[in-house]
Amino acid sequence: MNGPHWTDQFLVIAALVWAWLTGEAWRASVAGAAGGFVRWLMSERRRIREFFVSVVAGWLMATYAAPLMLAMIESHFGPLKGDASGTAGFAAGIAGMSIAKLILDMIEARTRRITGGGQSDA
Repeated sequence: MNGPHWTDQFLVIAALVWAWLTGEAWRASVAGAAGGFVRWLMSERRRIREFFVSVVAGWLMATYAAPLMLAMIESHFGPLKGDASGTAGFAAGIAGMSIAKLILDMIEARTRRITGGGQSDA
């Protein structure tokens, strides 16, 4: 019994990746990462660690929370025209970064309290 050839498997995987890159999920992910990036630009302390956290948090929030954010936006403003999912992804990215920043600040405050109030190396 011969299974599918490796080129057939490669073509199927390439088609799946192409479908994802040209679909709604990819646009929401990019919009969320952009929202995280904008949130990082607005922060007072622009550390490289916070850059990566903000972009990844924005990307994850947009990937998983954009439909919820779209429903919340449309409940307040009514039906949206145009790229409403991109708007929801961007807003979810900013919200995700804000939540990630809050968690990082809580961890840093706890670290300072445990170490005696000095500056933490984290």
